[in-house]
Amino acid sequence: MDSLSGFVEKIKYRNEENGYAILSVESGGEDYVLVGTFPMISEGEYISAEGHFQLHPTYGEQLAVETYEIKTPEDSASVQRYLSSGAVKGVGEALAKRIVKKFKNDTLRILEEEPERLAEVKGISERLAMEIAGQIEEKRELRRAMLFLSGYGIRMNLAVKIYQRYGDEVYTLLRENPYRIADDLSGVGFQTADEIARRMGVRADAETRIRSAVLYVLRLAVQEGHCYLPTSLLTERLKALLRLEPENLRQLLLDLQMEKRLVLRRAPNDAEETRVYLANYDRMELHVAAMLKELDIRETTGHTRAEEQLALLEEEEAGFVLDETQRRAVLAAVQSGLLVITGGPGTGKTTTINAIIRCFEAEGAEILLAAPTGRAAARMT
Repeated sequence: MDSLSGFVEKIKYRNEENGYAILSVESGGEDYVLVGTFPMISEGEYISAEGHFQLHPTYGEQLAVETYEIKTPEDSASVQRYLSSGAVKGVGEALAKRIVKKFKNDTLRILEEEPERLAEVKGISERLAMEIAGQIEEKRELRRAMLFLSGYGIRMNLAVKIYQRYGDEVYTLLRENPYRIADDLSGVGFQTADEIARRMGVRADAETRIRSAVLYVLRLAVQEGHCYLPTSLLTERLKALLRLEPENLRQLLLDLQMEKRLVLRRAPNDAEETRVYLANYDRMELHVAAMLKELDIRETTGHTRAEEQLALLEEEEAGFVLDETQRRAVLAAVQSGLLVITGGPGTGKTTTINAIIRCFEAEGAEILLAAPTGRAAARMT
């Protein structure tokens, strides 16, 4: 592990969303480039960092930082350098010099404990003094939060996301329910929250853990293409994830339904089975069903004409023969605003589609074809 300490001369690049930055740091009279996640770091601050030096093919040697700490300026010269860097909005080089000249080595204490006294300096109003104090306090709170989160093994980039989402509530929230971060933050999974909870001493059978696991398992099911899971399968997957038998699961599911997080529905043909939906996917499914029903406009006059057209096709073209299922599909197509045809390879779907097209062509209809994949498009072509 390599280490380096020095002043942040310049922030060459910063991604405001995730805190990734490229820093130019002066240490021992030499300039170094540091790369990594640095939430709200400012030019002029004194950084002590650890990581590994690496050689970038374009930009040369860089220290890829894994851990770091912002050191508090200890002498008046360091405080002046920090304030002059623009780290605190509203304070430039001249004003920083007057502040340090006024308070000398007591400057940092004044900034943190008696910021109203900054108004004693020429050019600083009471309003500006309070603004400066607010910025100093914000930076101090962020560092305190980063230290708190790192104590539970939370890496810097995740710690930034957590603090940006919850602010000063992060201490109470994590102690009460660390699984909230899996529910509230995109890209944070159950396993991450579960590891943090374990470090915080949350019991394996805690209700908060099981609740979060239920939501996580249902989200995974969505990625597999499912809008819901039957309770039997949900229970099975929960056991594998939690490595325990979830107790009072029925009541917990009912509670989540009361909170409008889940929707429980009885299976139409099975009185014993309950389907468990994430609430938003239940709404989506209902909405899609309603839209499909609106599209399914029935046409009662096309059946006879289609029968006649099929008979004509079979008479005119040798080998053009449909079985009874295909024939029903063609007749249903001309009578329906919407039709779903399913079947495995070689079951006659392409022949059926071709017959449907021929029937509509005979009516002079405009036909548009679309397919979700290149292979399907080639078959339809």
